[in-house]
Amino acid sequence: MWRDIRYAVQGLWKSPVFTLSATLALGLAIGANATIFGLVDALWLRPPGIADAGRLVRIFSTTAAEAEGPWSYPEYLALRDSTTSFDGVVARGSRGTTMAAADGTPELLYVNVVSTNFFTALGIPPAAGRLFGPGDEASLENQPGIVLGHAFWQRRFGGDPSIVGQTVRLMRAAPLSVTVLGVLPERFRDIDAAGDRDIWMPPATWVRLANRAEFETREERWFQLFAVRKPGVPVQTADADVAHIARNFASAFPASNAGRGARVVDDLDFRIDEGGVNAKALLGLVLLVVLITCVNVANLLLARGAARTREIAVRVALGAGRYRLLRQLMTESVLLGLLGVVAGFTLALWLIRLMPALVGVPPGARSFAVFQVDARVLFFTLVVTILTTCLFGIVPSWLAARADVTPLIKGEAPGRDARIDRRFRQALVISQIAVSVVLLCGAAVMTRSFIETRRADVGVTRKPLLSAWITGEDFTQAAVREALDRVGRTPGVVHAAIAIRAPLSLSGGGRARPLYFPDNPPRPGEGLPEVKFNAVSAGYFDTVGTRVVKGRVFGAEDDTPGEPVLVVSEQFERRFFPGSSALGARVQPGGADAPIHRIVGVVQDAVINEIDEPAEPYFYVPFFRGKYGEVTFLVQTGSDAGRFATVLKQTLKAVDPRLDPRRVVTMRDYMEYSASRYRATAALAGALGLVGLILTVLGIYGVIAYRTSRRTREIGIRMALGARGHDVLNLVVREGAVIAAAGVGIGIAAALLVTRAIASMLFRVSSWDAVSFVAAAVVVFGLACLATAIPALRATRVAPAVALRES
Repeated sequence: MWRDIRYAVQGLWKSPVFTLSATLALGLAIGANATIFGLVDALWLRPPGIADAGRLVRIFSTTAAEAEGPWSYPEYLALRDSTTSFDGVVARGSRGTTMAAADGTPELLYVNVVSTNFFTALGIPPAAGRLFGPGDEASLENQPGIVLGHAFWQRRFGGDPSIVGQTVRLMRAAPLSVTVLGVLPERFRDIDAAGDRDIWMPPATWVRLANRAEFETREERWFQLFAVRKPGVPVQTADADVAHIARNFASAFPASNAGRGARVVDDLDFRIDEGGVNAKALLGLVLLVVLITCVNVANLLLARGAARTREIAVRVALGAGRYRLLRQLMTESVLLGLLGVVAGFTLALWLIRLMPALVGVPPGARSFAVFQVDARVLFFTLVVTILTTCLFGIVPSWLAARADVTPLIKGEAPGRDARIDRRFRQALVISQIAVSVVLLCGAAVMTRSFIETRRADVGVTRKPLLSAWITGEDFTQAAVREALDRVGRTPGVVHAAIAIRAPLSLSGGGRARPLYFPDNPPRPGEGLPEVKFNAVSAGYFDTVGTRVVKGRVFGAEDDTPGEPVLVVSEQFERRFFPGSSALGARVQPGGADAPIHRIVGVVQDAVINEIDEPAEPYFYVPFFRGKYGEVTFLVQTGSDAGRFATVLKQTLKAVDPRLDPRRVVTMRDYMEYSASRYRATAALAGALGLVGLILTVLGIYGVIAYRTSRRTREIGIRMALGARGHDVLNLVVREGAVIAAAGVGIGIAAALLVTRAIASMLFRVSSWDAVSFVAAAVVVFGLACLATAIPALRATRVAPAVALRES
């Protein structure tokens, strides 16, 4: 074996061009593979750092319209105490609070409110201090406590362990001093792969910081539930268990739980589904690049094998067996694979640093995902490298080892094996072209999809629009009215309005209320539909650019006592009033005991959470007829909205210091972030397509150049018999064009299937987009013909006498 390795090293060292070409090709493929897997792993697949992640499941509340809904805290407590399938059930709800930064300005912090059994049930130890657990409820009521996330501990307190036991001051509705109980370990950031939280607190602390109603009302659903299955209990059994409990809830609490079920999903399956087509498409595209690389390197090895036929012939004549030759040639392939791993990992270490910028950072926040080349990425890459080495190494080595060397020893023309080698190389080139077409078609369709996110009508204006979000229970409506009036009169402001939250503002879509239609009450046992809403002021729809379809929108008169009114979306009308108009209809947001509202207008469907979400029913109520504990000022300006941020903050604080915005973000930034997934996939697919195209062109050039050099004698004879240069050029180019046409045809057919599979990740573009397919086909065919023409031109410049003498 050592002799084989030493001989392989010497052989590769003596062929620097071949070695460098193969190493660079493999390095590109392996580096891209490691980078893309690192991206997918960081966003979706990386398991949480808990004791037994393999038994972790998620428990969802379900309705006819929602398959992955949250739970209220009373529902969690009842389910936790009723189920028999789990070793522990925990709850997690995401919230926010503020803490004064070093300069005194409030810093928005991300909070996970979790059940007191959260850390013990999941087997999470502290890195410093202690974590709260069952039995701490009473003490936490008297002295509120929190646990710090490891990254926040490092960032804010410099990793100082003495912070444990000290008190810090948090702000929500009112300031609250809390004790730091402990710090989470570095290996546990959150259950979600791309998650991380600054502060973890039990319900008792959040009650003191916010309000108790969020834990006592069954309709306040904002908790996700997780559980650890008992050993031997399958997911199906657990699913049946919680479904039975949900039916009991519906019977016992029909007002809040009628029509509401439950389901259990394995956590790994959920994360794979969460990545969905995006993750699979990215991994699929990078594996196509790996396949192109394998074909490319296989062609290089075939050419190298053909050039070494006399060497192989001599070794056979000296008694070397077929297995011995095959082992030697495969040793060279393995060494090439190892060189490719080194080059690929070096490239991946650099590329992985670009991922945060490519994925994007939430506006006004920070990215939680951690991109790194760790043991998981290394293992995955090594597996792919082994498979890659086998793919590009076995067949060329086998063909070279079994070649009939008798004619070569006798000085005769190559025989049948040479023809098999030629056909195999031709098939490889055709497959390489086909895969390249698939890559380019996918990249072109994704690029077109991203372009559409920047120009499609999504119900929100693309004019300069600034949002300022304020939260707290202590500001008054009078202050909000005065601030809105001042902002509206500020020079440079075109429109101004307020709402609870802005579209696309990373708020989870705002709040939802059950709806009761007195003129069409639900059947017995049928639950009330829960529909998201926003409370907005007069001028909101002009400010955000949502078009009025029929009726009217809110005016100043709707803020005064009188008949409550609603404005609804087009999808609301289609869902609840099919075939008729919603204008004038009566609705009771909140249930049968709530006040009756009358629908006065219908507006176009507008985005709520994501730019690509399907339209859902939505309604609007006048802002000043309720109290919501938060407000968002929305300001449309005549020029760059971002430059108005300082003026807006000063204007708001001048009216009331409590109107200090927690987040000031332009709508353009929200849209850009919402479309960042499309930008990232388009950029990555485009880069992979370019790499694949370059490798394909180089592969075609290498094959045609090799075949042309092998036909030097034939070309010389043709030219000696009177053939002109353009005749030889046409002969070679025509042969390359036929190969390219075959590859393009197969590639288009395959691309039709591939792009159909990724249709769900496209934004308002057909998966069979003709422009993308034609462009990809023309580019690949044109470059393939160009790669063919270069060696053909070189062949025409060789004098016939020289060609005959050198052959």
